[in-house]
Amino acid sequence: MKAGIWNGETLRLWSLDTQDTTPQDIPCQAGLEAALEAHAPIILAGSPAAARGLPCKPLPDALQGSPAHIPPLSQDSPLTVTNGEEVAIAGFIALHPKFDGILCLPADTSTLWVHVSAEEVVSMRRVLTGALVSALFTEGLSLKEVEPFKDALSDTMSRPEMAALRLGSLQAETAQHLLDTPEAASRATAALIGAELAATRAYWLGQPVALIGSARLRAPYRVALESQFVPLTEADETAMYHAGFAQARERITA
Repeated sequence: MKAGIWNGETLRLWSLDTQDTTPQDIPCQAGLEAALEAHAPIILAGSPAAARGLPCKPLPDALQGSPAHIPPLSQDSPLTVTNGEEVAIAGFIALHPKFDGILCLPADTSTLWVHVSAEEVVSMRRVLTGALVSALFTEGLSLKEVEPFKDALSDTMSRPEMAALRLGSLQAETAQHLLDTPEAASRATAALIGAELAATRAYWLGQPVALIGSARLRAPYRVALESQFVPLTEADETAMYHAGFAQARERITA
């Protein structure tokens, strides 16, 4: 049995019959229907479906259809909609049912912050940090040297209004070969995560945070959050998605 997430161009598939949590990415330019016909997942997230408003549990009590569509979660203000992350959230809650705090789910384009309490999603925030870094440097979100990263992070958190100016300087330093591109991308990551943490300070301050993502994407957020003395738990995103889809499979009804 397979479960998948559709992102508009690629179908990411998990096998539910093995303990292997590694997904398979299937590019499909022909569209969602062609992807479903070729790979026949029994559960699908990330496709257009009626959203569920907060607060609510990350998965509905029952799922129907072939495939069974998992609805996204939606919040009106600020308008925030999940795009498959509800599955990873469900997986984390299933494995940590007593967790009460904030989930941070960084991805290549955006980072989703989720307040979880009593096994429900209470509120959400999405920040386009990854997309902004990638627009400047092809490396995207990255961490190279820790101390320069912390310096850039601290400077931007104390003066978030200077973030755009710092990015302009980094771009110029790279163009003038005063800084190599990987280090510039790392410092840009720090500057934008600093601005992100400053903007969401009231959200995570004083809360335990669970960081859910790939090892590469967790790394800069780990350094950033630990520098703020945030109680931190880490979880691999593929394992959380696998656990979430396992929960979803149990809710499929005829």
